[in-house]
Amino acid sequence: MPVRPALLLGALFAVIIPPLAANDASINLGAHGPEPVGEFKGGESVVRMVSEKIDITFGRTETHVHCRFVFRSSKAGADAVQMLGFPDFITEADTGTIHSMVSRVDGREVPSKKLRGWQDLETSKCHLGPSPEGAAADFYTITVTFPPDRDVIVEREYKATNGRSVMGDTYFSYTTRTGGSWKGSIGKAEFHVTLDGWKLEDLAFEDGEQKIDPRQQRKYGSPNLSEWKVEAPDKLSLVWNNFEPAVHQTRQNIHLQTWCVPPQQ
Repeated sequence: MPVRPALLLGALFAVIIPPLAANDASINLGAHGPEPVGEFKGGESVVRMVSEKIDITFGRTETHVHCRFVFRSSKAGADAVQMLGFPDFITEADTGTIHSMVSRVDGREVPSKKLRGWQDLETSKCHLGPSPEGAAADFYTITVTFPPDRDVIVEREYKATNGRSVMGDTYFSYTTRTGGSWKGSIGKAEFHVTLDGWKLEDLAFEDGEQKIDPRQQRKYGSPNLSEWKVEAPDKLSLVWNNFEPAVHQTRQNIHLQTWCVPPQQ
């Protein structure tokens, strides 16, 4: 995912979603896909994310996400072993959480182990253990072996409670920022959004028709509507090729946002 960094396998976003006011109903900080966790120091992983395909069903109260990541190791002549983590960030304002998490490696379901860790908010890198100052998180971790000279497919499927504020807006965020930890660029990222209970006109885009005074809108969807392909009244798609989330600041986040509800006169 918000906005504290979120992470997931794909570019594995790590976007930080700032917590909302304490009286907000909920906030979704679970939009993170597998990223390297606590397994290397300094440089990038030896494993590259060749592609990611993220299917998002944005519902009225929760969002269903299916992520499919294709990885390829650059380590010659031997297996590379990497721990992948999918985090739920912990703040005083967080009530939305990931649930129904399912992980698969090459089509085989594998159990996730939930471990406490944290994310460095300056570098976006995640670590296991007590948090010094970064964003604390419970990580759904799996350890994956990447043989040389072949692709490994990792899937994460989960549901998460949407974020919601007292201003009447609902949102979900998926971040690719943490993808900067993988080797090189992300080859291709596909995002497919299905609106369940919403219409396209319910989404707030800065370059869309303004339903309320722009100064009253807490936040807009990202990227702008002009970058999405509208395939149907309830379906959107987006493709990014060869991007490095740590460098391309406009490729660090997918944020779905509804209009704030104007106060009754």
